[in-house]
Amino acid sequence: MVRRHRVGHTADAFAARRAAMDLARELGFDRLACIEIAIATTELAVNIAKYGVRGEIVVDTITHPRHGVGIVIVASDCGPPFHDFELAKQDGFDDEGPLSPLWVLDRHGLGKGLGAVARFTDELGWEPTTEGKRVRAVRYKKRPTRG
Repeated sequence: MVRRHRVGHTADAFAARRAAMDLARELGFDRLACIEIAIATTELAVNIAKYGVRGEIVVDTITHPRHGVGIVIVASDCGPPFHDFELAKQDGFDDEGPLSPLWVLDRHGLGKGLGAVARFTDELGWEPTTEGKRVRAVRYKKRPTRG
């Protein structure tokens, strides 16, 4: 069930979004979960186009011994690594600190992308690669309790 989508422009996010939503429906995620998965996928794809220049989104199924079936979204790009991933997950911040209002206007965003991905998924992490970086997000059908 692996679905791959090249990303070089923000418009490429639509195909990745659709693939993630379709897979979520096939796996029996409820309507709200499908929408949240679609949003998380869109944010990751748009981030590739904005910051990573080019890359790909891979959407696949995953099975966890305790949480059961889920969707894994992997966003790989050829952009620079994160300076501070935890900081970048905060609304209104990038990986170097708070966003200026001018940046928000220029980039046509609110600086909440990775924060939304973190809220709509159960696992979120990243690793550097020889080409750039890889961000991996997982959403389980049976969501783990957050503590």
